[in-house]
Amino acid sequence: MNQNLVRLLTMLGIVPGMLLILAPKAPAQPQPGWQDWEQINPSNTLPFAAGFSNLELGGYLDFEQACEQAASEANTSITYWYRLSDLVWKIGTGPVEQGCRIGDTFVATSHSTAVLSGLASPVCLTVQSDIGNGLRVRAEPTLLSRQLGALSNGTETLQENLPALIVTDTTGRLWLSVQQDRLAGWASLANREGGYVNFRMCSPLARLPNLSQG
Repeated sequence: MNQNLVRLLTMLGIVPGMLLILAPKAPAQPQPGWQDWEQINPSNTLPFAAGFSNLELGGYLDFEQACEQAASEANTSITYWYRLSDLVWKIGTGPVEQGCRIGDTFVATSHSTAVLSGLASPVCLTVQSDIGNGLRVRAEPTLLSRQLGALSNGTETLQENLPALIVTDTTGRLWLSVQQDRLAGWASLANREGGYVNFRMCSPLARLPNLSQG
């Protein structure tokens, strides 16, 4: 992204790369950690809710405006699509990308945080690390931070607020804010986007109302 544009967006309080991409692009290929693109049908209920901050809501309004402008300039109809991060299905919270396209080309996309429809707090998550017997809990979302304690595999934690708080550090590792009794800190969610996820929802997705991945 142009550095002058980055500085301007920062001055306006907009996080570059988080909300809106206007550059046309072909349909994205399958990407590790993400579901396939699904076309939005007005008659169907989306399996997620989004727009949990004024920043994300404002970005989505800009996205809609960009889509409508592109359709008007091309004098043709436009279709809307979305794809969810695997995290949404595994822990109930994760990124969602929404896009509009003319023919086979996306003309704009919007990025925000999604929560599964029908999901209510507190959400129970079970530790399922694939390395060792559990996860370290650290004071800050970085491997260099001091260890506060540990959560063994099978431990159930409660996410009191939705969406859950997820942070990506400078190495690309994803961290989840967790609390277990008096132990509160950050646990490694995945070592990278698309990597193994160290938590799962305690209840099967099938028990949640009105959910569909297709």
